[in-house]
Amino acid sequence: MTELVWHSSFTSLTGYSGSSRALVLALRDQGRAVRPLYLFDSDDREAALFGVGDAQVTALQALPLRLDVPQVVYGRGDLFAKNSGRYRIGFTMLEVDRLPATWVDQANLMDEVWTPTAWGAAMFRDSGVTRPVHVVPLGVDLAMFRPGPARERLAERTIFLSVFEWGRRKGWDLLLSAYRAAFRPDDPVLLLLKLDCRTPATNPLRELHAALPAPAPPVGILYNRAMTAPQLAELYQSADCFVLPSRGEGWCMPALEAMACGLPAIVTDWSGSTAFLTEPYGYPLAVRRLVPADPHEPLYRGAQWAEPDHDHLVALLRHVHLHRDEARARGQAAALEAQRWSWATAADVIGHRLDALT
Repeated sequence: MTELVWHSSFTSLTGYSGSSRALVLALRDQGRAVRPLYLFDSDDREAALFGVGDAQVTALQALPLRLDVPQVVYGRGDLFAKNSGRYRIGFTMLEVDRLPATWVDQANLMDEVWTPTAWGAAMFRDSGVTRPVHVVPLGVDLAMFRPGPARERLAERTIFLSVFEWGRRKGWDLLLSAYRAAFRPDDPVLLLLKLDCRTPATNPLRELHAALPAPAPPVGILYNRAMTAPQLAELYQSADCFVLPSRGEGWCMPALEAMACGLPAIVTDWSGSTAFLTEPYGYPLAVRRLVPADPHEPLYRGAQWAEPDHDHLVALLRHVHLHRDEARARGQAAALEAQRWSWATAADVIGHRLDALT
């Protein structure tokens, strides 16, 4: 008997899809009868658009589709109106200091709203969401993302790793500037960027080259390279420190994956990532002030995001390089902290909410 309809994306190359799959399967493993429902088209049509999805998710679609049970719409807040359940739940996040008015309007059509962090819940309420807001965390695959063996190749270098989708919000401009200020060209360091760009007519490589004129310390780039989860875990395990001076995050999955692999993380001390990245497990990056967010992004109009402290980032990069034993110890603590953020734990929180409804 279907207990919950999970209305979302499952096959596209987005964070929502990946976390949807993980949450649905974690709920199933806990004995919940959850029926996946594609958000953007019919079950078969979305699979045709984005490729065949996870066979385990597909198997759950054999459950009857019922509208007399709670339904979660997990996606952008302007999609909540697609919720057709008896009890309607909207689940979303955003990386600036206020929600767009359209998101607030649709959130207030729900019976309740979920978001992954306490920071996000406060921001929702401050934006005008009057429906009950509950914190439902995301998680990380702890069987896949875990500390690896000690690195032998390039062991003499401090390897900083950043994983992000191209855009000003991720602070790549600040990262390159600080990295160049922190190190000389012959210092035994390496900044490794795994970046993806799906925006037509955008050339990240040209912009990166312009932002890091020679002479500069070495930078490696993995550009638009699809990686399996085991390959991504191996990439994290090959580094010494994760770094992402983002101007705002709804959650920041790469930082949590890096922590689970035993890396300390330098991440901006603002927005969603503050849920799990604190001083004992990494190096929170100070914020100078809040500034207007990118005006070219319609969702951000009238909103602010953080401007990370450039000088503090320079100091943190140097500190990690000069105190590798300390950084390694923080990485070990980060791996232990990540154990608290499993998908099973997230499913437990959802289960408690469902039980409260009955």
